[in-house]
Amino acid sequence: MSTLSQFGIPEAGFGILHPKQKHRWRVRFVGLARSVPNAASISKEITRQATNVTRPSLSFEDVPIHRYNTTSYIAGKHTWEQMNLTVEDDITGLASYAIQGQLETQQRIIGADLPGDWLNAAATGSDYKFGTILEQLDGNEGVVETWKLEGCFIVSVNYGDLDYSSSDAATIELTLRFDHARQELSGQGYGTALNGNL
Repeated sequence: MSTLSQFGIPEAGFGILHPKQKHRWRVRFVGLARSVPNAASISKEITRQATNVTRPSLSFEDVPIHRYNTTSYIAGKHTWEQMNLTVEDDITGLASYAIQGQLETQQRIIGADLPGDWLNAAATGSDYKFGTILEQLDGNEGVVETWKLEGCFIVSVNYGDLDYSSSDAATIELTLRFDHARQELSGQGYGTALNGNL
């Protein structure tokens, strides 16, 4: 009887490695909505209600070097693209409250109802930027990949539409901008196809 360990690609090794699956992840936040009470606690509500997220995307400028009758290219500055996050708008309003708290930290939107100057903007990025941790899970509590995003803030919020003809959950779509991202791989072996070794 054949097993998965007997399949593979010639000269690339035996065994079929289990893919990371799109539905096994969680997103966490560090320093989100610092201007509101219980900020650390309410940021967990976005973690609980998150339904969709994009992983980081990186691009480099290609800089042309022109010579006599040819053109070569070198890599220029890199840019991390914006990240999209979809959150279900729960009936308690806790996810909305966490998002509102971050928006108020970036710039007073509500203003007069909160302590502090009316409609003032944060003085520096360190006043409102937060960290995001995106973790790919193994189906249990094991983390197989971690993305750590630094210098995050909300670029746009879309509270979506409402529709009498639909029973779908109401969602909030966030676009996040960040300064830098670091990928950390677990380096652990999973499965038995290669005796637990990658």
